[in-house]
Amino acid sequence: MRIPATQWPRTVWRLIRLPLIPIVLYLALRPVLAALSERHGFGSPDGMSVGYLAVAATLMALRIVLLVIVPAYLSYRVVAYTVTRLLRRGDPQNQSETVDRSSDPITADNSNQ
Repeated sequence: MRIPATQWPRTVWRLIRLPLIPIVLYLALRPVLAALSERHGFGSPDGMSVGYLAVAATLMALRIVLLVIVPAYLSYRVVAYTVTRLLRRGDPQNQSETVDRSSDPITADNSNQ
């Protein structure tokens, strides 16, 4: 069964959403940390501010997510896709699968009642 063409953008967005959000956050917070580092970072006469420490901690967490979780997620998606394809290739009944929705009580047309 193929996904209709109208659902492709939603499907693609769902697949890339998890890796894309941390990457965008990291790229947005890096210049913020650089600006805060100039004013309130190491070697500042005022010492480190709470904002600098919060942004630095957030960036460290995002780095860990980008180095560990995102590759694990992408590996999982590739393995799941490959296994699904291999299992479908071995089952000839799945290749020409048709769904009879008339017997399904949820989607059946109840106009004859």
